[in-house]
Amino acid sequence: MNIAFVNTSRGWGGAEEQMLAMARELERRGHLVTVVARRGGPILERFMGAGHRVLPVARKGVAAIAAPFLAALRAKGARFDIIHSHRDHDLPLGKLLALACGAPLLLTQHCLPHRPSALAYRLADHLVAVSGYIAAGIGAKLPVMEGRIGVIVNGVDPSLFADADPAFWRSHPQAGARRPLMGAVGAFYKGQEELIGVLPALLKEFPQLALILIGEDDARKEPLRQLAERTGVAQAVVFAGRIPREKMKDALAGLDLNVSAFRNEGFGLSVVEGLAVGTPFVGYRAGGYPEIITGAETGCLVDTPSELAGAISRLLGDRGIDRAARSGACKAAAGRFTLDNMADQYQRLYFAMKGTS
Repeated sequence: MNIAFVNTSRGWGGAEEQMLAMARELERRGHLVTVVARRGGPILERFMGAGHRVLPVARKGVAAIAAPFLAALRAKGARFDIIHSHRDHDLPLGKLLALACGAPLLLTQHCLPHRPSALAYRLADHLVAVSGYIAAGIGAKLPVMEGRIGVIVNGVDPSLFADADPAFWRSHPQAGARRPLMGAVGAFYKGQEELIGVLPALLKEFPQLALILIGEDDARKEPLRQLAERTGVAQAVVFAGRIPREKMKDALAGLDLNVSAFRNEGFGLSVVEGLAVGTPFVGYRAGGYPEIITGAETGCLVDTPSELAGAISRLLGDRGIDRAARSGACKAAAGRFTLDNMADQYQRLYFAMKGTS
């Protein structure tokens, strides 16, 4: 099957990581995947670097006026079987491409949109959300869409998380001498300031504790650094920056806890990746997290900031826990979210939408 992924976002995050993993898996299964992406953007560059077919689209300047129609002409020539948009803001472009080549349009929504448009969502022939949380949220905002949104959860390739090295942080200049370690993955709008806020109390119990913030977000880094200074915990906050994809399994395996204070996570890919290397998770009972953390052996979900601090303290200080058993339980839980299972479901959906078997 000849598939076009459409995503003209400016940045790169968990949704784009899933797109890349899925493109690899679909091509391994014999399908053709082309990525329609913003000219000069990271999505285009990374897919090109990984050897995938790309179709650049200008999204600014005078060239952006004609770009959708030029892309439609190329789509007609490519004769795509499925147009698969990965952001709802690309639905108009996706529909134009779909009309040009006579293909159905699928939307996968990776986050809960703030103000979804019923007009835009009706452009898609089929809607998929990566969690029940997103599907229910869209249905609540757009009652006309309630019951029309399927769910296909994200997945990871377990082989990519085998033989992780838990000693990853020992050579780090700031984190190397500190223990225990808790880490938060993601852009710096995801509640990192709240995690910094609970550090003073935690440091009384764990004087060498470190909070490792994994991710690049230059615009928000300085305010967080200043907050850590004002709070008197700067020595315990580590800005690790972006960690290469192939090293993330080691970074997550080296943590005692994977933590988050974000309440609107669409799914929680880094939570699954942490579980895949045996690292439990602590966060709020919100967003997509309850669909991943379903038992005490994989971590703890809470409702209030005080409960969050208490859960972190309890899990870090529980010396009676069988860590090997917990690690095994985490890895078993991650087994519910595999790339193979995700690709199976999309493949069946593609064939059903195309009317073939």
